[in-house]
Amino acid sequence: MPDEPIALDADGLPIEEPAPTVQKSALRVKRAAAQVSGSGTVKWASRNVRTRWEYGQDCTNFVSKALYHGGKMKTRQGGRKHDRAWWQQYYLFGKIKNKSYTWAAAENFRRHMIRYRGAKHVTALFAKPGDLVLLKWKKERGYNHVAIVERKRHGLQLIQHGSSNRTSLAAAILRYRGKPNYIERVTILRPKARS
Repeated sequence: MPDEPIALDADGLPIEEPAPTVQKSALRVKRAAAQVSGSGTVKWASRNVRTRWEYGQDCTNFVSKALYHGGKMKTRQGGRKHDRAWWQQYYLFGKIKNKSYTWAAAENFRRHMIRYRGAKHVTALFAKPGDLVLLKWKKERGYNHVAIVERKRHGLQLIQHGSSNRTSLAAAILRYRGKPNYIERVTILRPKARS
């Protein structure tokens, strides 16, 4: 499934799309019992954003925990390196951790969400709390950061394990603008399937 990144303007900021004039009933999606709880994801992330990092780059691990504990997304068993798997395990009273690549690596996580969870691409205009924002830098082979949309107020406000716990999408993009390794792609996904 190809990426559908959001469009960026000449300054590298998300292009604001005009609001649709007519809201069609087909666009109204009822929350099914099998959907991930966006509000639960945000609530867990907000309460736990200051928790100790387990990795040097802990963004995907943090988002996975928020989806699991707050969003009630179920784990999926499988080989540690396979995109269909999504799990974490702890041994010896939490001293040894073992996680699937999709649990703690942004590019693997992105592929898992699209291929095995039915995550849909959404634009910044239609993003809502609990959606996932993935960032790809120019010199990276794949996406290497993920954050959660906390709210929409003056653009998308993000919560994450990153250089700052809370930031806006615009501020994240501006931070790297003009640098050789700038953010070249932003993708927003809405998790769908819990199972």
